[in-house]
Amino acid sequence: MKIIDCEVLKEVVYNLCLQAGQELSPYPYEKVLSKYNETNSLKLAHILQNAENAHKIQRPLCQDTGTVHVFMEVGNEISFSSNPVNAINEGVKKCYVEKFFRKSIVENEFLSGKNTETNTPALIDVEYVSGDKLTVKVLLKGAGCDNVSEVQMMLPSTTEDEFAEKVSQIIKERAKNACPPCFISIAIGTGAESVMATAEKAFFNTKNDMPELSEKILSNVNKNAEDNFLVADLKITAKNHHMASLPVAIAFNCHSLRVASATFENDEIKYSKIVENFEKIETSKSTAKEVQTGDIEGIRNLKEGENILLSGEILIARDAAHKKMFEYKKAKKPLPFDIENKIIFYAAPCSATPSEIVGPIGPTTAKRMDKFLPEFPQILATIGKGDRSDDAKNYIRNAHSIYFEAEGGIATLLSSCFESYKMIAFEELSTEAVCLAKINKLPLKVGISSQKI
Repeated sequence: MKIIDCEVLKEVVYNLCLQAGQELSPYPYEKVLSKYNETNSLKLAHILQNAENAHKIQRPLCQDTGTVHVFMEVGNEISFSSNPVNAINEGVKKCYVEKFFRKSIVENEFLSGKNTETNTPALIDVEYVSGDKLTVKVLLKGAGCDNVSEVQMMLPSTTEDEFAEKVSQIIKERAKNACPPCFISIAIGTGAESVMATAEKAFFNTKNDMPELSEKILSNVNKNAEDNFLVADLKITAKNHHMASLPVAIAFNCHSLRVASATFENDEIKYSKIVENFEKIETSKSTAKEVQTGDIEGIRNLKEGENILLSGEILIARDAAHKKMFEYKKAKKPLPFDIENKIIFYAAPCSATPSEIVGPIGPTTAKRMDKFLPEFPQILATIGKGDRSDDAKNYIRNAHSIYFEAEGGIATLLSSCFESYKMIAFEELSTEAVCLAKINKLPLKVGISSQKI
């Protein structure tokens, strides 16, 4: 019987969280690089530059360092020196606290919603196999991807054409909120309780059980998409299932596909590969319009589709802060900060290291704040990622407000646009507290405006 020292397991999980968070693996890098070389897309250039920058400065690729999913394949000839679950969670905690990763895990929202401040507990899945090897796989999954992932119980009479049409429609509607070009893993089979785990495990390999059907769906979703590249890759895992149901999971992951794995074998620990040699990416000088946050009329007159570089003061506030703001409004209490003609960036960065103004920062999915828009008509503009609801679009246009789209998943690049950053309200909300920041030439696109090009 081989005994795994749980102190070693703790260090391995720490290393895997670090690797998955900061280092791009060859599979997504090669997919994005290949398309960039074909299209010379500025968006893909930013993704590649962000990956190289994260590697150089050893900081997270994305501010949403996510929920930690741990998949273990445990040989039947292995035992542990103590409780492996405790070791895994201690490894996660060590990484997120010591390396200033963003801590996103909260106690259930209907209980307290209080941040655990450790990003634990991790989600742990254990599979037993033959032999004396232990494989530990870590997937960091942000809320933008999790919120658009889905389990459906389809009918066993579903044809491949019907399946392709339905899945394609889901992906086309949702991928924009998951920092495209996305990586999609689809699982068909098992049961409702396990089909999503099956899909997520498949992110660690390139095996595809149904390549022709995958290619059909991939072609459907990329047709007419930006750069014809809404989805970088899509694969299907097919498993047995009950004859009266067809469980299907569609797991979304962002362009960085943050995965890492390690195998304990023959007294060695072998880690998965990372990208170390990056191809040089050249981008032309931006021709975007420079805009100041204090130019209220100039901002109101911006046209949909325009690219700008925004400078000046902005507020940082997202879900929990907006909920708190609404509570103040219901209680007829004045807010502890001014929102008149202000621009709010929906974001929650990683904690800053002592040498940083702000940690890696990027937009969160704007749609989650849609219900709060009519409650605060004083706000001039908002910054986020993804689509907004039809009601929100109509409100923004009628109010002569603006919705700016920021690129998702390029958090180290966007953090370089910040000249100051300080917490000003709701400190108890931890990473979701309201902050005041000064930005310099933050690249944005006018997503919604009352003005058309």
